[in-house]
Amino acid sequence: MKILAICGSPKKGNTYSVLNMIKEEYSDIDFKILMLKDIDLKPCLGCYVCVKQGEDKCPIKDDREMIIKEMLDADGVLFASPVYVMHITALMKNFFERVGYNDHRPCFFGKHAMIMSVCAGFGAKDSNEYVKGMVSVFGFLVASSLELKIAAKTEKEKAYTHEKTIEAFNTFINSIKEEQGQTPSPSVTQLIYFNVFKSLSELQKDMYKADYEFYKDKTDFLCDVKINPIKKMFANYMAGRIIKNTMKNR
Repeated sequence: MKILAICGSPKKGNTYSVLNMIKEEYSDIDFKILMLKDIDLKPCLGCYVCVKQGEDKCPIKDDREMIIKEMLDADGVLFASPVYVMHITALMKNFFERVGYNDHRPCFFGKHAMIMSVCAGFGAKDSNEYVKGMVSVFGFLVASSLELKIAAKTEKEKAYTHEKTIEAFNTFINSIKEEQGQTPSPSVTQLIYFNVFKSLSELQKDMYKADYEFYKDKTDFLCDVKINPIKKMFANYMAGRIIKNTMKNR
């Protein structure tokens, strides 16, 4: 099994230590820690070229495609960030901005994810919710999430932190093992986003050329998968409302 951990810490501090502990305890797993601080990932320009014309047209040349390849090659991705000023770090936020075209054209459906936020006080819950929302739209199935407060001083507190970490990681890898070779059913959110972006790509094909090319041969979802009819009807209804409001406000 191959796991990629993307770490948004600007230093090898608490977040890195937790990831390294996991790596050491699961020596039978190919566990790679990718430190964003060591990667050439330039700030997003907000030009929207990746969305409208395609990610290959992005004017920034850096290591983004290398990261995407690492994510695609892994069986699961662990997204880990310390909490700075009540949220994920600037490094992690920039990472999501640079790969944000996946909101429109998700390429990670069927991949499993784990989310981990590490803090000394507050903000881990909000950070995890943000990351979960992002990676779910990218196509990931979020198998587990972990909010760690690294303020443990006693051995009992340290043991509890260790226990919760192992528990969350076990849930993550077991989810991968259980669904290997299977195509998971998309969530309602994923279905809504699919319908929204497919419809908008058809309505505005000249503006969103990359989206149109991506969706033109897809019917009900990104791949051939069984979809609950009630879930499908609800997703279509919600997508219709979003599209109507979007077009009305343009």
